[in-house]
Amino acid sequence: MSLSACNDVKSDHNATETVKEQPTPKLEQLKEAQEAQEAQEAQEAQEAQEAQEAQEAQSSIDIASLKHQLNSLTENKQCASQASCQVLPVGKRACGGPSSYLVYSTDHAPQEEVEKLAKAITAAENAKNKKEMTMSICEHLTQPLVQCVNQQCTTATSANPAY
Repeated sequence: MSLSACNDVKSDHNATETVKEQPTPKLEQLKEAQEAQEAQEAQEAQEAQEAQEAQEAQSSIDIASLKHQLNSLTENKQCASQASCQVLPVGKRACGGPSSYLVYSTDHAPQEEVEKLAKAITAAENAKNKKEMTMSICEHLTQPLVQCVNQQCTTATSANPAY
């Protein structure tokens, strides 16, 4: 092989390497499309996470709002007789049973409305516990006995928390 033929072969080899090093327009487009798709998926995942966090925050606000409504509705615990004093389970612990018990007077709080709010709180806490896979202490509260003392509804024992 002559020197000129060797140079031609070398020149052809360098040209082949140059072609290999330069990406084809289609390959470049595919890469860009894949990167754009990955960026889009990352953005969607971030938005989904933010939406979930906002929903969880709203759920906590809703529960707090319901509890505030219930407390406002039942804050007057004045009673004329023992029959006016009622106790109601409220909320839901992850292990089961109510979060607390509410002592209230039917003389000043409409029983149907109180029960409706208590059920709404219980349902909301139950849904939140399931969604967040909440763990809790598995201490079950005993429903307190209520009595009318000095014209006020109160628990007969202070061993269990009540609203």
